[in-house]
Amino acid sequence: MRIRIPTYYKNLPVSISNIALSCLAISIFFILKAYTNHIINRYNYEFSWGFTSLKIGINYFFWILFTPIIYWLSKLIQQRTTITLKKTLQFAGGCIVLVLLHQLITTRVNALVYYVDSGYLKQFFEQNNLVLLTIGSFSGLIELLLIIGIFLGFDYQQKYLEKQKELITAQLNTLRMQLHPHFLFNTLHSIASMIDIDTKDAQKMLTKVGDLLRVMLENDAEQIVSLQEEITFIKNYLDLEEIRFQDRVTITYQIDTHVLNAQIPNMILQPLIENAVNHGIAKTVAHGKIHLKISKRTDLNFNIPCLEFQLSNTIGNSTSTRKKEGFGVGLKNVQQRLERTYPNQFVFNTQIKNEAIFMATIIIPLHQ
Repeated sequence: MRIRIPTYYKNLPVSISNIALSCLAISIFFILKAYTNHIINRYNYEFSWGFTSLKIGINYFFWILFTPIIYWLSKLIQQRTTITLKKTLQFAGGCIVLVLLHQLITTRVNALVYYVDSGYLKQFFEQNNLVLLTIGSFSGLIELLLIIGIFLGFDYQQKYLEKQKELITAQLNTLRMQLHPHFLFNTLHSIASMIDIDTKDAQKMLTKVGDLLRVMLENDAEQIVSLQEEITFIKNYLDLEEIRFQDRVTITYQIDTHVLNAQIPNMILQPLIENAVNHGIAKTVAHGKIHLKISKRTDLNFNIPCLEFQLSNTIGNSTSTRKKEGFGVGLKNVQQRLERTYPNQFVFNTQIKNEAIFMATIIIPLHQ
C-alpha cells in the first residue's frame, strides 16, 4: 500500500524521508551517548535499550510532525526587508509555544511509556516533571532553532541555484540575440544575391535557415541538450556558411558516434563556430578550412570519462588579427558557462598552431 504524504509536508525544502533519516541518525547517536554515559558512571541498574530508544525516538518523532509549522516560522524571518515588530513577535511567540507544546506532548507520552515499563504513572504536576519540562524546554528551543537554521540554509541554497539558472538562461538569450541579427542579415543578404544567379543554392539556404530556426525554437528554454541536438544545430549553421562562402571554405567533421547521447550545455559550441567563421574564414583570402573533432577520452587530471571538443580553423595572415584571437566576448562567455556548469572539472584553451591554424579545445565530464 502506497503512503500518501500530505501537501504541507511536500512543500518543505527537504523531503520528509530525508528529515526522517536524519532524525533516525541523530536518535541513534544520542542512544549510544546515553549508553556510554551509563557505562562511564557505573550506575547500579541495568541500562534499558528499549525505554531509552523510545524516549529519544519520541522526541524527534514529534519534531518531524511539527516540521510544517517550523518551516512556516523560518519563512517569517527570511525576508529581511519586510521584517516588522509584528513578525518578530510572531516568530518569538511561535517558537515558545511550539517548544512548550512539544515538551508537554513528549513528557506525557514518555510518562505512558514509563508506566507500561514500570507500572508507575508519574503525576504531571510533581516536582520532577516540572523540572524536566523546564530543562527540556531549553534544550527543545535549541533543537528548534537548529531545525529552523537548516531550513533557512536549504531555502537560501535553492534561491541561489534559481538565480544561477536565471543567469545562465539570460546568457543563453543574450547569445541568441547576438546570433540572430548578424547571422540572419548575412544569410538573407547572401540568399538575395543568389536568387538570380543560383536559384538552387538559394533554395537550399532558405531550407537550412528554416531548420536552424526550428532547432533554436525547440531548445529555446533548455540549458542542457544532447550532443546530437547540438551537432544538428552546428551543421545547419555551417552548411549555410559553406554555401555563402562557396569554394572559399571546406568543413569537415570527425565525431565519435558512441557519444551522441551525451548531455552538454545548450549552444556551448556556437560561439566557437562563429569565432571560426568571422575571425578565420571571413578574413582569409585563400581557401579556408574548419575541422570539428568530438571524441571520448579519459582525462588524467579528473580520472573520469570525458568529452573532448577540438575546433580548428584557418586564420588570416594579418598579425593584428592573430593577436585578437581567443579574446572575444563569445569565448569569455564559453569560459564563464563552463565554470558554472563544471566547476574545477573542465579544460578550455585556445592556441595558434603553425602561424595559420587557430584551435579551441574543450574537455568536460561525459554525462550520457
